[in-house]
Parts: sequence; structure tokens; C-alpha cells
Amino acid sequence: MDRLSRLTPRKAVRILEELCEAGIVVVTLDDRQRYDTERLDKEPFAFMVAFMVALRGHEESLRKGERVGAAWAAKRQRAGSEKLTAQCPQWLRLKPTREIFETIDDRAEIVRRVFREALDGKGQEAIARDLNIEGIPTFGRGDRWHKSAVAKMLRNAAVIGTYQPHKMATDGAGRTFRQPDGMPVLDYYPAVIDPASFNRLQARLDGTRATYQRAGQPISNPLAGLARCGHCGSAMTRVDKGSRSKPRLVCAKAKVGAGCQYRSVPLHWVTEGLTRNDALWVGYAPIGSDAVQREWEALEAERYGSEESIQQLAEELARGGGSIAIATKLREEEARLHELQEATQRLSARIARETPKGIKTRLKALESVLMAKPLDVEATNRKLRENLTSVTVWPRDEDTGVSAQLDFHWLQGGETTIPIGGFPKFRQS
Repeated sequence: MDRLSRLTPRKAVRILEELCEAGIVVVTLDDRQRYDTERLDKEPFAFMVAFMVALRGHEESLRKGERVGAAWAAKRQRAGSEKLTAQCPQWLRLKPTREIFETIDDRAEIVRRVFREALDGKGQEAIARDLNIEGIPTFGRGDRWHKSAVAKMLRNAAVIGTYQPHKMATDGAGRTFRQPDGMPVLDYYPAVIDPASFNRLQARLDGTRATYQRAGQPISNPLAGLARCGHCGSAMTRVDKGSRSKPRLVCAKAKVGAGCQYRSVPLHWVTEGLTRNDALWVGYAPIGSDAVQREWEALEAERYGSEESIQQLAEELARGGGSIAIATKLREEEARLHELQEATQRLSARIARETPKGIKTRLKALESVLMAKPLDVEATNRKLRENLTSVTVWPRDEDTGVSAQLDFHWLQGGETTIPIGGFPKFRQS
């Protein structure tokens, strides 16, 4: 009953009965019990013996798991001062002293190449294809590079030395999975990519904020891919009606008569607002706050609550048989838990890259581009997308006299607002 005792006692006894029904004689060596159909038919008490043995073994297994889990939890708490295990990214290895990790030079160079090409605008599939063409071996057991491996590498904060502790969890169906456990640990690994390059690439990858342009034509809108209508949230598109008028930003929904009121903002207002006073507004960007920590804590609390609900539903389903309502609720809760786990992983990556130093580096680069004469619109758009999630554009309201303005939504959270169209002051919230 040793291995069966890892299951709940009810399931262990049921499997024992199925084995006996299949003609198998089960003998337990520790208590010298013999189980077959003849004994189970003649001695109903044998079921009770098997149940008690399974119950004892199951409880011992649970206690052992709890002790091991507690030991690993304590070990993870010491991750900032010691190396937990020899397991590490495949471009590193633990030195024999088990005190520090060292880079595997040829593999680290491949990681740098992948990041360099991605920053130069090369697609993940093209990167993988070229690695295969050149016969560069993979880090694992695979025989060729895949786009998914490149994508995973580009998102892995371990390249800048960050370690995200994980633990194994179980859903209501008994499936195990890895989930983040605690805050990321900075400088746990030796970095092979500088944080500024990593942060810049993550900003490009987040939300796939690609710049939309016609092939062969330069970008002429600094807010391309970022601008959103303040009234309906739809994208703002550039409209140019010819030499007799200046380019303007218009709500895409209003442009096609899909519901929003047609309002426009002259594009030169946007450019003037971005560059006014040597881009002074950039200096009011939030560098860091405890908002991300609060968001993490809220996600963790919600995730733990979901796990508890799944456990209760699974137990209720086991007690009540095949209740359709409970089974449906269990599936819904499992889907919700999966979403929470993905949100936690995204937030972990965000915490890992949004250090005050990294944010300041990105902001400095944005400020430099905005102060350049003449303004490089394409470079400006690229640096804006590396720092912002979106820009809400509020056209001037002629009825109320409220001025036009831009709300900048920062990657690290928070927003900064500036008026445009000739108003020199701004407010920051």
C-alpha cells in the first residue's frame, strides 16, 4: 500500500479492489497482509484494514510534503544570500564551490546575439531560422531552434540576473504546475545582458505596441500605435487632407461614423507639447512607488482565495458524486486561477525590469530624443513606446472651452498630463 497511500484513502482502497477484481493478489510487506477477491468477499473487515493503512500512509505523506515545502520556503527566503540549487539558466552553471554561478561563454554569446538582433528589429522566427542555418546547437535536448525558445529567452529576466522563486501547486483536477512564490530576487545570477537593453526590449514586446506604417514610408506621427481617444478609448489615426490643411489626429471610430463624435487635434500641437521647455514633462514621470507591491499582494490574495475555492469544490464534488453544477463551477474557478497565475507571472517580469535605475535610463534616452534638433519622429515614437503603455488624447471642447491635452500612461504605472495647443502649464497626477 506504500505507493497507493500517496492517494486519498478512498481512492487507494478503490484501486486495491480493482486490482483484486483483475485477478491480481496484493501483498503488503510491512504488515504482511494479503488481499484478493476471496478475502475481500469473506472478510469485509479487510476493507477497513486497508483503509486505515492508506489513511496512515496518506497523512504521513502529507506531513512529509508540508515539511519539505516549509524547508524550501525557508530556503527561498535566503535566496538573496545563498544559491538554492544547481538548477539555473542554460547559459550558466554553478561552480564546484556552490557559492556562485559562472557563465558558459559560448552560450552567453548566443544570448547576447539574440538580444542584439531583436533590438535591431529582427523577428523571433528569423532569429531562430538563422541559428539553425548556421548550425548553432541548442541549449537543451532539442535538435533545432524554435521561435518559442527565442521568445522565452527574450522574456527571461534571468539574463539581467533576476531570479523568480516558484513552487509547485495543484489544481482541482490534481494537475500540478509551477507558480511564482514571492518577489523576484535581484542580482541572484550573473547578468549577461545590461538592464537598459533588456528594459528597452521588454517595452517593445509589451502589448505588441508595433508601429504601423506603409512600407517604404517614414513614420510621421510620434504617437503612432499609442494614441487613444479620450472619449471612447479607440485608436487615434493621422488624417492629412492635402497641402491646404495640416495633419490632424482623429478618433478612428468617429472617422468611419461608428459612434464617437468627430473631433480632431492638430498634429503640430502634439509635437510642440512633447518638445516644449526641453521636454520638461518627462522629468515628472514616476520613478517607482509601492503601487506594484500592492498590486502583487492583491493578486496573491486573490490567487490563494481561488486555490482554496478549487479545493473546496473538489472535495464537495468527491462527496456529492457527479454534480453538474459543482463540476461547472470547478472548471470556471480553474480557468480563473489560470488567468491569475498568468497575471502574476507578467507582474513578476515587470517588477524584475522596472527598477528605478532602469526607469531613469529609459527616461533619459526619451528626453535626449525629444531635445534633438530637428526632431526625429521615428526615433521619438520608438522611445515613447519604450516608456508608455498609451497616450490618451483629449481634443479641445469648443462648447465648454476646455483645452486639449495629452495623458501619458507610464509602463511603471502612474500618468502625467500636459495641455497642448498653446497652454504652457501642466499638471501631474
